[in-house]
Amino acid sequence: MKLRAGALAISTIAFLSSSSSAAAATQPPDLGMAKLSTITIDTTTMPGRRLLRYTAVMVNVGAGPLVLVGSRPDTSVSEMQVVQQVSDSSGTTTAVPVATTMFYAGDGHNHWHTKDIEGGGLRRLDNGRKVATLAKEGFCFFDNVKYRLTLPGAPQTAHYTNTGCSPNQPNALTTTMGLSIGWGDSYPSTTNLQWIDITGLPNGKYRLFATADPGHVVQESSYSNNGAWATVKIAQDRVTVIKYGPGA
Repeated sequence: MKLRAGALAISTIAFLSSSSSAAAATQPPDLGMAKLSTITIDTTTMPGRRLLRYTAVMVNVGAGPLVLVGSRPDTSVSEMQVVQQVSDSSGTTTAVPVATTMFYAGDGHNHWHTKDIEGGGLRRLDNGRKVATLAKEGFCFFDNVKYRLTLPGAPQTAHYTNTGCSPNQPNALTTTMGLSIGWGDSYPSTTNLQWIDITGLPNGKYRLFATADPGHVVQESSYSNNGAWATVKIAQDRVTVIKYGPGA
């Protein structure tokens, strides 16, 4: 059956429009946490306190990188406002304001941090009630763990380095942090503030959890896979892992 010229033109325009939309599909990151590891109790860093330490690795298993750019007009403003650079398949990048800030921390790291891009805590296993929270609130992330380099678009070598986490730059007016497809950023259990204070917490079984982007402040393709957990048994100054939950 032959199409009339007008119908053919409309059909062609619709096809091109559909093709154009598909070609420019947004490629946001998809953040998650790798399997938790190195779960220990520390009684020496703060004498008289019990600190539950663990290693957390935030990963990106999405179609695009996580790129956050912080900036401020001058040094009289203490925190940087943040935009997320979101790319599409045509190569166009859009700067989207996000609901977090970057701050300079002198907590032994002495560099800029993105506030609350990760979170963690402890819940009672019997009723799920949250009883403690991760002490660390700021994170500076870059490609330092090879996680799943078989993902489409994953660079085989680190693309985002620790330049944005360079120490001793309190007067910086802008900084950029990034996490490539298939890569992770590790916060080892030995890192300052990478602990949950469990002083006075009764012995028993708990659910230790870590979450990427807990407040959903950045654009992601999914928020359903952002966490990892481990069931632990705490007895005085010892912790035993009963079960590990899956990572991203």
